[in-house]
Amino acid sequence: MKNIILIGGIIFSLSNNIAFAKEKLEATVDWDQRVELTIPVQGIVKKVNVNAGQIVKKGDVLVELDTRILSANLRKAKAHVTSLNATYKEVKRELDRAIELYDRTVLSDHDLQVAKNNEIVAKANLEDAKSNHVKAKVELEISSLVAPFDSIILKRDVEVGMAIINRDVYQKLITLASSKNYLAKASITATQNDLVSIGQEVKVVHIGKTYNAKVVAIEYGIDSSVAKSTLVVMFTSNNKKIHAGTTVTIEF
Repeated sequence: MKNIILIGGIIFSLSNNIAFAKEKLEATVDWDQRVELTIPVQGIVKKVNVNAGQIVKKGDVLVELDTRILSANLRKAKAHVTSLNATYKEVKRELDRAIELYDRTVLSDHDLQVAKNNEIVAKANLEDAKSNHVKAKVELEISSLVAPFDSIILKRDVEVGMAIINRDVYQKLITLASSKNYLAKASITATQNDLVSIGQEVKVVHIGKTYNAKVVAIEYGIDSSVAKSTLVVMFTSNNKKIHAGTTVTIEF
């Protein structure tokens, strides 16, 4: 009886070890939210406030243009709106008078139509001027390049005095990535693929330190003659030793 109990205990112990056995995958770290930023207006670079490797906060100003021309364009657009608004009001009053005279049979159909056409043209010109005013305002607002999220500056392709042209394609000025979130990517077999799913919590291990992670993607593909996929997990770390290219282990 004792031997039977002992054997049963061994089997139970082995089953527990099998149940809690972990898959360990060698993975490579990649940047999360890696983006190339530009300023979508023309101008001369006045200030560059960052360098590669620098950590910035969301909203920090990275690059500034000389805004004198943009400011002048905004004032011009605003003045044009004021002028055309006055013109439209006068044309509208003339139309109202024309309608009144027409109702009194003093004005011809032709003259009334001319007054209506003048009002349509004046209104269109005013709306066009308002649109240009909004455009000038937006161009001034986006003349500074700001960090869209907490980031690490990966590359700087801009210097003070550089002309931003943006004719055919936008000029890349700053390349950055999330300074908090990272991706770890590893190849997995079809069998391992059956053990994971999107949103599943896993672990990322780097030099003895463990980070909580979550599966964000499973990229399917064919590697040699064996069907393999790429497991992509996201984790958060403030460890400066972790960056794109770092080797880590994914455990699940």
